[in-house]
Amino acid sequence: MPYTFYGPWEENYKDYAFQTHANLGRFPLGHTLILPDGREYKFTLNDGTAEVAGNLYQSVAAVTGHTYQAVTSAAAIDATSITATITTTTAAADIYAEGIVHVNDVTGEGYSYRIRRAMTAGAAHASAASTATLTVNLEPGDVIQVALDTTSEVSFTRNRYHQVLIHASPPTAGVAGVSPGVAAADRFYWSQRRGFASVLASGTLLAGLPVMASITTNGSVESTKRRLTGAGTTVL
Repeated sequence: MPYTFYGPWEENYKDYAFQTHANLGRFPLGHTLILPDGREYKFTLNDGTAEVAGNLYQSVAAVTGHTYQAVTSAAAIDATSITATITTTTAAADIYAEGIVHVNDVTGEGYSYRIRRAMTAGAAHASAASTATLTVNLEPGDVIQVALDTTSEVSFTRNRYHQVLIHASPPTAGVAGVSPGVAAADRFYWSQRRGFASVLASGTLLAGLPVMASITTNGSVESTKRRLTGAGTTVL
């Protein structure tokens, strides 16, 4: 369970070797680090590309074939796993570890459940081929609150800090923070979420005013804009 770590100076520059397997870090994903000056970071896993310092990163976008999918096995109240059919894209083992499974529609609609942290390989879920069933195990303490049946639809959502990548412009998923530039491919590191930071800028930023993820330049921020749509055209 993520919590807050009040760490020493330079902890934000540490990267961490894998533990027992590629999806398990020293801390849970999203674990918070706060430095003595108040800057805040989240424990994050990089994707297969070395980080770029000062770039803004995002989470992995939802996979169409892994969202709004039919439950294939009924799950009673207090059950600790959920099974659904996925399509289009293979799910590698444990890619949804520390993520969320949402019940989107019909029976059980509105409930969300945490997927187990994979302390051993495959503990969150085994790999599943496209057009196969994916069974995710829930985090201890999270159990089914309303029984699911084969009318239920669920979506599998990656943890925001799992295998992050430089944000597309505009982003295609939630932003995960600014990179300190210390992590090689497939390594754990601290992604900055709050406080003063060096960030790639698109255009001229105005001192003291807020910024947002750029809609034109990957990995950068731009001055916050209000956008209106008229007759099918976006007006800046």
